[in-house]
Amino acid sequence: MSHDISARPAPHTLEPAKSHVMSARTLVGVWVFLCAMALLNAVLGGVNMGSAAVLVALVIASTMAVVSGLYFMHLRYESFFIVLVLLLTLIFITLFISFSLTDTQAYKAQLIPGEAPGMVKALRQAGPAPAPLARHR
Repeated sequence: MSHDISARPAPHTLEPAKSHVMSARTLVGVWVFLCAMALLNAVLGGVNMGSAAVLVALVIASTMAVVSGLYFMHLRYESFFIVLVLLLTLIFITLFISFSLTDTQAYKAQLIPGEAPGMVKALRQAGPAPAPLARHR
């Protein structure tokens, strides 16, 4: 049996991946930045900022996620299309979560005050809870 070389598929015509090497200085700098942001987040967690606390925490977390993606996932060196796909994915996730949050606003009056008043009423009508069973050895 002979092997016909012409029957083999043609090699792919795509360009080989372009490699990029980040210096240790860049990686350490990014790591120090992320540690500083985590420390800032911990310090600001103890400060009473009212309703702005959630916004500040989200900004810090988003900044850390973007920096991590850019340097540790090498998105800084990827093509625009891959970054666009990532951004569209994040936009859709945000959109879906916001739809869920608007639904919880409709039931907000029933959730927090009294924490399930119907269940509390039913438990009061049922009387005291039975004593726990003794453990058998």
